[in-house]
Amino acid sequence: MLALACPWITVTAAMSGVAPDDAVEITETLLGLDPSRHADPLAAMKGWAALYARYRTLAQAGDPVGVRVWLLMAHTAAVKADAATSESFNADLLPTFGRQPRALLDALADNGWLVPVTCYHLGRHFDFEGRAGAGRAEWLVANEARVKAGLPAAAASRCLEQVRLPRRPAP
Repeated sequence: MLALACPWITVTAAMSGVAPDDAVEITETLLGLDPSRHADPLAAMKGWAALYARYRTLAQAGDPVGVRVWLLMAHTAAVKADAATSESFNADLLPTFGRQPRALLDALADNGWLVPVTCYHLGRHFDFEGRAGAGRAEWLVANEARVKAGLPAAAASRCLEQVRLPRRPAP
């Protein structure tokens, strides 16, 4: 089945500016398959970390495609219960939002299905590594209007609720 989908994934990825091998790797990971471009599980783990770092850098620069792929990786991590990648998002997403709020909100507005997991990670940032909610109220005061202006009303409401009280979304 994936063999039939891979040409479509490759063409679609190339047209959108995503490296075809990256698109195939994310799709294979989401489907629970060993990424075909890596020789073994250790290489796959290192490859996923490099992929994460590459798209995080693009997202931090505000690259629209990079933001979308990076958020898709957050969704993939949630679906696959990938704790290491989820923890990276808990640490990296809020600072990236601080640098590129418009790019992140635009990506979420265009891809509403990414709102629950993305906003979950935003909210988890405030509880991550013993923070015990520190800074959450201040972030909400500073960003609630921005989120409401950048997302459709229902999506903004879901997002802000996830930031206030993060609940792991169902895959």
